Amino acid sequence: MPLNSRYIDRRVLSVVSVYRNDVRFRIHDMEMKPTPGSVSSRRSKIQGYSDKSKRRYREYLRNTAHLWSHEIQLSYARDYPNSGPTVKNHRKLFIESLQREYKGINWTWRLGFQQERGKKGLGYAPHFHFMTDRFVDKNWIADTWARIVSSSDVNHRKVSTHVDKIRDTDGIINYMVNYMAKDAETNVPEGFEDVGRFWGMKRGIVESEEFRKVLPARLQGRATRLFRRWYKAETRGWAEERVRKGGRYFKWHGGINKGFMAIGGRRIFDALMKLRE
Repeated sequence: MPLNSRYIDRRVLSVVSVYRNDVRFRIHDMEMKPTPGSVSSRRSKIQGYSDKSKRRYREYLRNTAHLWSHEIQLSYARDYPNSGPTVKNHRKLFIESLQREYKGINWTWRLGFQQERGKKGLGYAPHFHFMTDRFVDKNWIADTWARIVSSSDVNHRKVSTHVDKIRDTDGIINYMVNYMAKDAETNVPEGFEDVGRFWGMKRGIVESEEFRKVLPARLQGRATRLFRRWYKAETRGWAEERVRKGGRYFKWHGGINKGFMAIGGRRIFDALMKLRE
C-alpha cells in the first residue's frame, strides 16, 4: 500500500537529546494543532509513585550514576507529621542547610514510608533516602535533622540518621527506583495528607546536549530507522537477557509526536556522528 504523500512530505521537528549514557529521540508534527482543552497548565494532585515518575527518575539516575558516592537516611521520632507539606518543608530546610555547609554538593532524594515500623504498631512514618557526591559528617546530619524536626529525644538523634559509602552504584539505584516502586514503601498510609513528590534532584546536574532539525517526515524516518537498526543489533545480547528475565530493554513508539529512549545509546550515537565527519 503506497504511503500517503501528504504524510511523508509533511514537516516534522526532530529532537535528539544526548545524555551521558542514553539518547532520546522525539518527533513533533509541525502542522498538528492541539485539540482545544487537551493542553492544561495545571498539574494534577500527586496520589502516589506512578510508573511515569519511576521511569523518569530511573533515566535521571542512570545518567548521573557517576556522581553518587554516599547515601544518607533521615527518619522521624515516635511523633511524626502526617502532612505532606510539613514533611516537604523539613526536606527543604535540610537541603538548604546541606548546601550552605557543603558548597556545590550534588544530591538526590526519594520519599518512602517505613514498613517495619508500621508492622510493629508504631505507625508508617515518612523517611528520606539521599544520595550525594561526597561524604557528609554524621554528627552534622544528626544535629541538623534534630533541629529541623524540633526533636529533643537523645535516642532519636542517635538512630534517626545514617550515612554510608555507596559500594554498589547499580544496586542503590535499583533500590531507589525499582525496589521502592514494588515495595509497600510507596503506599501512602491512611491519614497521611497531600503526599506530594516522591523524589527530587538538584537542578542542572543531568548533562545533556540537544540537536533540533526541521525536515520532511520521510527523511526523518530514514535517519531514525538507521539508528534503531544499529542500536538493536548492538544491544541484542542485552535485550535477550532482559527477555529471559521477563523485561524489555528496547521499546519503540512509532509515528508522529512519538519517540524512544536508547538506553546506553550514547556510544553508538557518537560513533554515527564520527562517520558523518
